[in-house]
Amino acid sequence: MADIPQTSPRERRLVAEWDLLQSLAHLNPARIGNLAVEDEVFSCTLHKTPALRVGTKDVVTSHRLKIVFPLYYPSVPLELYLKAPVAHPNVHPRTGFLCLWDKHQVSNNVEHALHKTVAMLSRRLENRNPVHVMQPDLQMLSDADYPAPGEPLLGIAHPGIAAHGRLPDEPPARRRRLS
Repeated sequence: MADIPQTSPRERRLVAEWDLLQSLAHLNPARIGNLAVEDEVFSCTLHKTPALRVGTKDVVTSHRLKIVFPLYYPSVPLELYLKAPVAHPNVHPRTGFLCLWDKHQVSNNVEHALHKTVAMLSRRLENRNPVHVMQPDLQMLSDADYPAPGEPLLGIAHPGIAAHGRLPDEPPARRRRLS
């Protein structure tokens, strides 16, 4: 992302989103990996998050994610896709599109998206509003059909960095004068 000229607010926001994704991966090294960016589309792999593969009762614990920033982002929400769709009412069974946002806010970012994705895959979050349901036949499954939920991700407000404003293994930053 460093090679993208940061001239517009959108470009600056994309660089900030990439930095945020890298920070989340650093805080969750066993959970978020294989980060890549190509043409303003981010991708990563989310590990240790059990979910049912769509159309089967096979449990998958690693998920390849594609994070798309539409042309008018952040005025329009980012989009997140699973390479291999899972059984969840708010996941499209063919494209893997996750319906993350009930109401869009400009402040929604890649961290919000990943936390919501983990909650959705772990069956702690779903939206039963018919507008958001893309797999209505899942109402036939019971809670016993799903794997035990995975753990939430550590976020930027992690206690290890809250007190110092930095990651636990980073050296303290030099103080800079604000003028």
